[in-house]
Amino acid sequence: MPEPSFAVILFCFISGLAFTGAALRVLDRKAKISRRAKARFPDAFLAGSVTFTLVYFLNRLAFPARPKATAAANLLLLAGILLYPYARKKFRRLKPKIVKKHPLQDEAAALERMFARDPLNAFCLEKLSELYEKMGEHDKALSAANQAARLDPTVKNKWRAEDLEKEARGKKPGKKRWPGGGR
Repeated sequence: MPEPSFAVILFCFISGLAFTGAALRVLDRKAKISRRAKARFPDAFLAGSVTFTLVYFLNRLAFPARPKATAAANLLLLAGILLYPYARKKFRRLKPKIVKKHPLQDEAAALERMFARDPLNAFCLEKLSELYEKMGEHDKALSAANQAARLDPTVKNKWRAEDLEKEARGKKPGKKRWPGGGR
């Protein structure tokens, strides 16, 4: 193997330093994400020395044979390492956001399907009204309670519908009231 020129050694050294800096930047960024102030020195030193050694020797092997291709590959890989977090953030924004469901949403959907199969089932409507009230959907809870009171005119169903109506009338937009009736 012929003796490498000073330019080859300098190129390999500079590209090794650039890749080491990029690796340490990624490591430091991961440390910040995991709520540590900085990456620990042993971790950073190990990552930096392995990256530098690997890049330096790979460039020493590839650069004499194909200098332009090696330089282009180094620049592309370095740009990829440095721009990866920004590209990942950009693509993450493009994904549709996942709507968080209430834990009782599946139960309410099952009761709605059960009521669709048996439209005279007042018990389903009673439970559906209770679930909607727990989920904070007071309009649906009132509607289900009124339907339950129409299907099964027991005192319990009437009282529930009346209580939900009083609660709906008693609340003023923008003001929350204490459950005990006070201000």
